[in-house]
Amino acid sequence: MNSKSYTLDGIGEVVVRKHHQARRITIKLRPGQPPRVVIPQLMAFEMGFRFAVEKRDWIVTHLKQIETITKSAIYDEDNGFSSRLHTVRFKRCNIWCVQAVRAEGGYEMRFPADTDFTDSAVQQRIRLFLTEMLRAEAKAYLPDRVAQLAQHFGFKYNNLSVKNVHTRWGSCSAQNNINLNVHLMRLPEYLSDFVILHELCHTVHKNHGTQFHALLDKLVGGNEKKLDKELNKYKIGL
Repeated sequence: MNSKSYTLDGIGEVVVRKHHQARRITIKLRPGQPPRVVIPQLMAFEMGFRFAVEKRDWIVTHLKQIETITKSAIYDEDNGFSSRLHTVRFKRCNIWCVQAVRAEGGYEMRFPADTDFTDSAVQQRIRLFLTEMLRAEAKAYLPDRVAQLAQHFGFKYNNLSVKNVHTRWGSCSAQNNINLNVHLMRLPEYLSDFVILHELCHTVHKNHGTQFHALLDKLVGGNEKKLDKELNKYKIGL
């Protein structure tokens, strides 16, 4: 018998499995599967379960992360990523550590040959890289674009910040400081322009009243409702 099942409070089934190549105890988490504790061949099953008990909080936290990720895209060799400026491909290679290299049209993110792309830690690492790529793109593109639109339509603003946030595409403070989300670089240019114009309109009208909507609608050629509906189809974040 190479595996044995246990029940852990707050988690449910936990499978302890022996593996002839294992040199230490590890925990494997997969979407839709019970947590698996892998132990060396000569180790007792009970020791593996006690390890799971000790790591219960860690397991609970990472199971929640996996649940969040599985509701989002899974990035792997068949599912790359595209921003407005770059594409990113993911590939298994005969390497020991993760590498990100420049490639035609963007980047190639290389992983060891035995990488499991459904692993939450792998997906988190991918999302961290993608977020930093978007941040670099946004800082290179958005300041000039905001300045262009502001000059063209006669707006004035103070400071511009580019941030990674999960709740809104942009904001404008009472002091006319504009914050824009790095994820604007995932949108078509006309939609990111729509967000920028939305925030520039707030330098004149601080609420979403009739005058605000009339101004924004005028700037986008009477298409405010259409563009807003299209923008709502995009999820903020990866």
